[in-house]
Amino acid sequence: MKKYFVSLSHRLGLVVLLALAGSASLSSCSKKDDQVTADYTATDDALIQKYIAANNITTAQKQTSGLYFVPTVTNATAAKPTSGTTVSFLFTGTLLDGTVFGTSGQDKSKAAYFVLGNPNTISGLQEGISLMHLGDKATLLIPSGLAFGSAGNGGTVPANTVIRIDVELVDLNFAATDDALIQQYITANNITGAQKQASGLYYVPVVANAAGTPAAAGKTVSVLYTGKLLDGSTFDASSQHGNTPLTFTLGAKQVIAGWDEGIALMRKGEKATLLIPSAQAYGPSGAGTAIPPNAVLRFDVELTDVK
Repeated sequence: MKKYFVSLSHRLGLVVLLALAGSASLSSCSKKDDQVTADYTATDDALIQKYIAANNITTAQKQTSGLYFVPTVTNATAAKPTSGTTVSFLFTGTLLDGTVFGTSGQDKSKAAYFVLGNPNTISGLQEGISLMHLGDKATLLIPSGLAFGSAGNGGTVPANTVIRIDVELVDLNFAATDDALIQQYITANNITGAQKQASGLYYVPVVANAAGTPAAAGKTVSVLYTGKLLDGSTFDASSQHGNTPLTFTLGAKQVIAGWDEGIALMRKGEKATLLIPSAQAYGPSGAGTAIPPNAVLRFDVELTDVK
């Protein structure tokens, strides 16, 4: 039972394979796969500078790595991703002759994503996105050594090729995506009284008990629960385990973050529904076969005891 509630000390970096032409993938080629036979640094830089001049690009910022970062839209006050952040983005990848080798399209609900810092994604894309804010758009001119190197990619990107990626950073840790899903779920299920927390958790009081002992960090709490995916399928419930409450120390990271936060809003004897975004649940790793990666969860909970 507890496997569904233990917190994750780390999350496995799930890299989504991007559906590029010819089954190519921006995440299919890591450095260790490259069979480097020559140094193309100078050659690539000359090609990029020639491309910049020919296309009248005036805002290119050369990084020490050799990447050229060209900001298009900048939201300087918005959040920036850090290592370990799941970044969602729209992209179009082209060769310098304009040949498109892959695109995500423009549907934000189908954006490509990966965990920043995961070594299986080409380093030029990782570096470029790390320079962006949420909502930013940019063009990345990536030398071959930071792209697919001497291996190329799936027949669509030749060996030792400079690439261009136009990218828009649309979400961090699926916060916007999950919030839209939760709001849609609330509307579709006629849920009233939902209280959105700063974390993105939605708390829906069902039965109040103003005289009950409040839950607080450090206290031992016991909870009856039913956990469901948003499609209504139940992945675990205390009713499946003799209706025995789950007991844990609140705030000790013995359960997922959404539980620590949601139960802390309750008093003994109260019932509530918790709508938990994936970042406060099991994130990109999911949990076993029952909870998919990046899944929003619903928990119907009853706080039966506080000590």
